[in-house]
Amino acid sequence: MTQDPEMKIRALAPWFGGNRTFARRAGAELGRLGWCGVLFAGGMPELPEINTSAGVAVDKHRHLINLARVVSDDRLLLQLIRRVERLLFHEDVLAEAQRRCLDREHAKTCGLFGSNDAATDAEPDVSWAADYYTACWMGRGGYAGRGGELTQSIAVRYTASGGSSAKRWRSAVESLPAWGKVLERWQFVCDDAFDVLGRLKPQEKAGLYLDPPWVGAGDEYTFRFGRDDHARLARHLRRLSMYRIVLRYGDDPLIRALYPESEGWTWIESTTRDQRNGEVNEVLIVNGPSLTEGWTNNSAANEGASK
Repeated sequence: MTQDPEMKIRALAPWFGGNRTFARRAGAELGRLGWCGVLFAGGMPELPEINTSAGVAVDKHRHLINLARVVSDDRLLLQLIRRVERLLFHEDVLAEAQRRCLDREHAKTCGLFGSNDAATDAEPDVSWAADYYTACWMGRGGYAGRGGELTQSIAVRYTASGGSSAKRWRSAVESLPAWGKVLERWQFVCDDAFDVLGRLKPQEKAGLYLDPPWVGAGDEYTFRFGRDDHARLARHLRRLSMYRIVLRYGDDPLIRALYPESEGWTWIESTTRDQRNGEVNEVLIVNGPSLTEGWTNNSAANEGASK
């Protein structure tokens, strides 16, 4: 019997503001689904935890979507692994990968950097995926999806905690087969979340998981997200109340006003660490009763180790 590959990293990319504590609980709150949409997909730490027959992950970040499409395809994944497993953890390797990713953005002539139609129909590009995976996992953690993500220096640890940066890179490479197993049952769409929400129709046993930028942090992302966008998102979700909806947010008065408990939203509170290792409050917001009553917030037994 073949043993399942080990997943040593908990996200496909070390996303800015990524879900390090609530991924497993978010999946449990969605329940058993026939179809699930994951919007603002980012590093995708929730995908291994979502129990669905079919799913679509959506993000506007074209480097990310190309990477996910490559990893989800058995043949292309093998090519990707061959490319990255021989790379030395070195600042010159990182700089070259970053340069090639930036060249693709500036040229706007390849794959997903073409028209909107190209964003849907483009063939996955293994070389591009290898460059972006290298940029993510050799560069400083937590900068994927953030403005300036492709100009970061190589990851260096100046404390005893957190382990070796080179070992982190090897763990990312060794986790690709496990991520391939997860992503093979998902489709990946490079699109605006609001456009996707506008196209959704009522359906049974369907769910939505959304992890938008937090209030006050939206200007730091590659694609900005302001206060008006938060209100617009809430309006869309009220129209789609027949879906099982789970959102992850930082606790904020604006979000409290948009998703009040008096209108049937359930708030599940926890804490996490920000980029400066400070403690911040985060919440899962569910449009109905919680399915995880009895779980302990911040419980390692519930959430597992995050990396």
